[in-house]
Amino acid sequence: MKISSLTLKNFRAYSNVFVKFDDNFNVIIGRNDVGKSTILEALEIFFNNETVKIDIGDHNVHVADPEMSIQVSFSPDDKQYTIDTVPTDLHREYLLDENGELTIKKSWDCSKDKLTATSLKTYIIANYPKVFEEPLISLKIADLKKMLDSYGDKLDVKEVKKNKSSSIRQAIYEVEDMAEFSLRDIPIDKEDGKKIWDSLKLDLPLFFIFQSDRANKDSDKKVQDPLKAITKTAIGQLEQELEKVKEQIRIKAENLGNRTLEKLKEMNPEIAEVLTPQMTNKAWDSLFSFSFNCDDGIPINKRGSGVRRLILLNYFRAEAERKNSEERNVIYAIEEPETSQHPDWQVELFNALVELSENPSTQVLITTHSPSLAGLVCPDNILFVYKNEQDIKVKKGGNDNLQVIADTLGLLPNVSITLESNGIKAILCVEGPSDIEFFNHIGKLFGIDLENDGRVLVLCLGGGTLMHWVNKNYLAKLNKPEIHIYDNDVSKYQLAIDEVNARGNGWGTLTNMCEMENYIHPSLISQVYHIQEEFFPTQGEWQEEWSSKNIPKELSSFLKQLKANGNNEITDEGQSSIKRILSSKAAPLMTVDLLKDLSAYDEVNGWFEQLNGLIQ
Repeated sequence: MKISSLTLKNFRAYSNVFVKFDDNFNVIIGRNDVGKSTILEALEIFFNNETVKIDIGDHNVHVADPEMSIQVSFSPDDKQYTIDTVPTDLHREYLLDENGELTIKKSWDCSKDKLTATSLKTYIIANYPKVFEEPLISLKIADLKKMLDSYGDKLDVKEVKKNKSSSIRQAIYEVEDMAEFSLRDIPIDKEDGKKIWDSLKLDLPLFFIFQSDRANKDSDKKVQDPLKAITKTAIGQLEQELEKVKEQIRIKAENLGNRTLEKLKEMNPEIAEVLTPQMTNKAWDSLFSFSFNCDDGIPINKRGSGVRRLILLNYFRAEAERKNSEERNVIYAIEEPETSQHPDWQVELFNALVELSENPSTQVLITTHSPSLAGLVCPDNILFVYKNEQDIKVKKGGNDNLQVIADTLGLLPNVSITLESNGIKAILCVEGPSDIEFFNHIGKLFGIDLENDGRVLVLCLGGGTLMHWVNKNYLAKLNKPEIHIYDNDVSKYQLAIDEVNARGNGWGTLTNMCEMENYIHPSLISQVYHIQEEFFPTQGEWQEEWSSKNIPKELSSFLKQLKANGNNEITDEGQSSIKRILSSKAAPLMTVDLLKDLSAYDEVNGWFEQLNGLIQ
């Protein structure tokens, strides 16, 4: 289950805003004090409001409406929940919204001077049948039984389990005419709504927020959060087992309590009659504490801020390498990951976060002020926060606002040439940095040294990042012939290729194979990764299958399995790392004969013939 959207109403500076999230990676960009961190903190309150407090000061002071709400929509898992021992699902209970999503709203009444426990109400926003005046899930079982009796002419009431609310509801749903639906706020603070909410809470993603500010004390939150996240994630992986233990403890404790009350009845029945055994649950993570021992005697919270953030960096790197994607989903929200980090480590952290977000069970949200980091982001992953008159809006990055986003960040082109550069005769545009490395090595097989030939400027303009968009707009002013060679695994690249070919002063093509990594001969993989096992056999007619494989993804799974089987010498097994290793270490080992064995020589030779034709 992942977050699909967030709606804030009268929360801090937001009066009414809708935020649509990407399933994997989200970068929140905007000016200082515009409300970027508020989005992360609102989610923190939603997920962890038992420990993270909200107060009357969080209510928007510029609105008269006393209601303040945080509403989150999720893409639901196809899963059943047990209520009264009867399996049911959200669809059968009509608890999904008009988009088929699970939408939960937490609402606070801010009409008083301060918030209390009763100020909070929790709702499911559902596209519910209009025929029911009150949602059935909100009714007590006695009221459901009365309603059931009124359907005696439509169903066999005797066949319905009358001691199970869920069974009565399903029986009524099956015979009632439910042609019309409308969105309704269904309270889930009582009756079976509460039972469903208690079950759903165990399925919601774990949410961890890492903030850039520092309390500068022994309980430094910036240090503690990643350590608490380790504990909480480990507990989350054992949630079902721990719930069974919790239930056994509850049963035993209540049995002991009931025996105590039986004895109390013998002495004072009046008091015994008004007492009921009740177990108060504590969060499992409150029972455990995780930390790192420091052999030099300097505690982690007394280290430099860069070292503390490095712990965070490598926590994410470790998470990115976790193999099991079937665990409970996790959302990581990181405020300004560039804080206190060397520029090289900023990029390394960013790449680790991107790789982590590729895990099916992980979602990543970051805020940033860094132009260098923002430039690495695909515009589709950008959430741009801006002030519109008196209100604050959030909009996804797109062609209509990329210039405003670039201007807001102060993002300038990183192309190190000027309009007066006479030495440049052609620009070779490829997808990413690893492709530049690949072409630098492969070009030598065809008599051109791209690293040192001043006639060719090699740039990565694919991948659709914000920096690539800025560079592309800048390059358009140079009026130099361009050659564009992009992987064929991204359909939108064909539009860029068609545009280049239509100009008449350049040339573009998509690769015949899936990606540049497919132009590395499979025999070289065991050499650069120093493994004995064969990743891909090269017997028989293997070339066609190799040309369409997703090499980074499949090789990553292969290496991770070898590592899980005991080969601890394997490193750089993530997909991003594999692209880097193959381009920097395997590409230099390629030969003309290996290209011919791949059935790729004629294609690659054609690329460089086009390039030579422009620079002669």
